[in-house]
Parts: sequence; structure tokens; C-alpha cells
Amino acid sequence: MPKHAVKKRTVKKHTVQRSLLLSLGAIVVAGLLMFNIGKVSQGNNSHSSAPRSAKQIKKDKLAKKVAKIHLTKHEKKVARNYKLNKLETRTASKTHITAIGDSVMIDVKPDVKQVFRHSAVSGSVGRQFYSLPGIVRHLKATGHLSKYIVVNLGINGPPTQHDINSVLKTVGKDRQIFWINTRVPRHWQNTTNRMISKNAKKHSNVHLVNWYKASKGHKGWYASDRVHLDLTGEKYYTRTLAKKVSDVLN
Repeated sequence: MPKHAVKKRTVKKHTVQRSLLLSLGAIVVAGLLMFNIGKVSQGNNSHSSAPRSAKQIKKDKLAKKVAKIHLTKHEKKVARNYKLNKLETRTASKTHITAIGDSVMIDVKPDVKQVFRHSAVSGSVGRQFYSLPGIVRHLKATGHLSKYIVVNLGINGPPTQHDINSVLKTVGKDRQIFWINTRVPRHWQNTTNRMISKNAKKHSNVHLVNWYKASKGHKGWYASDRVHLDLTGEKYYTRTLAKKVSDVLN
């Protein structure tokens, strides 16, 4: 066979081998690219299907609950007058409460009855916390103590832990206490508020209604004695309570 023919076959063989190698390399590169794209896609999918947080789940449930609420004519008026949303308004409207307090409770009674339609409200001038254990025992014994109890006692003096323990023992763990703290120009204000905060943190069925915080910078909500409330203050006091009740129950 002539030398030029052998050379030509050798060159052709090398060309074919080189083409095969290039094709194989292209296949490998394509495979690697597809593998990486698949990993990225899988990562994105796993991220999108990651479990929702408890906070997000609660938010979604509340949104569905709110969507089903159709306020009555009375509830719409309450929502407008007390600046409450649909859920807060409906929760207050349906919740049975027993409210016990001092003269401030007397002031806000009409508002509380307006927002909490199923409420029994007892206020008394000069009432202090030491009288609460006896009141709670009597209401429970006569079957008039609701599952949800509102307390506003503090403008006339601070509570003692002994009296608080007595109330908690009578109330039991199945009832919820919404305890409103105080803003009053008296030396026992901070002591009272610390006691309320301490017990709210310690007991799961005691909830702090932070009127002290809500009323900060609103001297116009108070009467001239800076203890009792004017009409605007009474509305915001009731609003603060309603929002807390809704937050806890929902």
C-alpha cells in the first residue's frame, strides 16, 4: 500500500477519535449542567415547601376567621366608636365577662356594657384589692363568676401577694383573669403595676391589660383629679381591654 494512503487513513482515524472525544466531553458537560440545574430546582422547591411558622399559621387562620365575620348593626357601631376591627368587635360581643373594680370601673361601666354585651360589671368607690378574695368567693358560690374575669383595682392602694394568691386559688386554672394596671398620681402606682406584671408572667391564666402604656402621653383622657377618666378616656380604656381579650382568645 502506498505511504500516502497509509498516512491518509491515519489522519482520518485521528480525526474520528478527536470527534468522538469532543462529543463525549460535550455530553459530560451537558450532564453536569443538568445535574446542577436539578439541584438548584430541588433546593428552590424544598424552600418553597418548607413548613410554615406557627406565627404564619395563626395569621392565616385568623384571616379565614375574619373573612367569615359579618357584623351586626350594633357591632358596626361599636367597631366605629371604639376603633376596633371586626375580630376584636365580634370577640368582645360574644364573650361573657365578670368585671370587678373601683370607681374607675363605675366610670367605664356604660362603655364596657356597650362593647361586652354579655357582661356583669361591679364597681365601688374606694374599693381596694383586699376585698376581692371575698367578692370572688361569693360570686363563685352563687354561680355568677364567668369564665373570663376583668379586674381593675389599684387606684386606692396596692395589692398583697397573699390576697392575689387567694383570688387565684378561688378562680382556679380554668378561668382567665384580665388584670388592668393603673395610672394614678400616687406613690403606690409602680408597686401595683409591678405586682400585676409579676403575676401575669408567672401564671398562664393571668393577662396584663396595659392601660399604663396605652394612656401614656394622654393627659386629656383624664378628669382634673388625674385619677378618673373623661368620656374619651373611658372609650380608650374599654378599647384597650377589648383588644387584649381578642388577642388572648384568638
